[in-house]
Amino acid sequence: MTVSEVAPAEQQELEGHGASVRSAAQWLVTSFAAVGALLVAGIQLQNVTQVTVWWKLSLTLLSVVVALLATGSVIVCASRVLIAPVLTWDDLVRRETRQLITSRQATAAQHLEGLPGDPLLLELAAATQMQPVPFTSPRSLREELAGAREDVSTSASEDLQGRMLQLEELAQLCLRYANAWQSRQLYLRLIKVLKRAGTLIVVCIAVFLWASKPADEPLKVAKPFPVQVFLTDSRDALKAAGVDEACAGMTLQGSAVDGDATAPEVATKPAGKCPASRFALTDTLGVAVPVAQ
Repeated sequence: MTVSEVAPAEQQELEGHGASVRSAAQWLVTSFAAVGALLVAGIQLQNVTQVTVWWKLSLTLLSVVVALLATGSVIVCASRVLIAPVLTWDDLVRRETRQLITSRQATAAQHLEGLPGDPLLLELAAATQMQPVPFTSPRSLREELAGAREDVSTSASEDLQGRMLQLEELAQLCLRYANAWQSRQLYLRLIKVLKRAGTLIVVCIAVFLWASKPADEPLKVAKPFPVQVFLTDSRDALKAAGVDEACAGMTLQGSAVDGDATAPEVATKPAGKCPASRFALTDTLGVAVPVAQ
């Protein structure tokens, strides 16, 4: 079996592989965008204007910026998969040159431990080992192909033409393998970016929701209701609040008429020497307990 007999099938398989990688990348990005849209839809952006603590406001804005940057990194990485640059033979030769330079600069100890080869060139050698013409390196294959073309130009025999055809088809096959390998590597990188960016965005949304949550406001006194007021026995505290000192330590009947649940304004009835009064009941003065009507 010649290379020309298997090349169309292999080309169809490799092109299908690249198309499936791009399709999977597009599906992942679409799913990621849909999930992100659902999460962002639950964020109440108007809460940001209600944040008054400076460090919470800074944390809220920082979480939004980081989430946007993470989303942008996913889009950039996905675009590299969907619009991957085509590898040429010059790219393969440059990879081989970098590998040779690294090998020459390596120390003796590194040579003994074994230098890792270029993963793309190793895969090309493994994928084309069953071809009629063995693949050794991009540079040697290019030199062999140039020599075969020169031989055919001087002596157009069938053997030389067949040899040139095998080398040309091997070169085309290597390029198809190389571009399929590149698409696969970009897709794997996209998967890693999706995992990291997705986790980061979820964390940012959680931080945003926590930092932008408005402080719980105490219940307001909408209408007067009866309360029992337990006053402190500190005459100084009562005097400072404008309450008669004779009310120290007493339990008074009255009504909460204004303010909120934490510090209601109460109007108390007279009891003994304690006259009726109206004042804001704070923690230092005592507590007000609602009573059933």
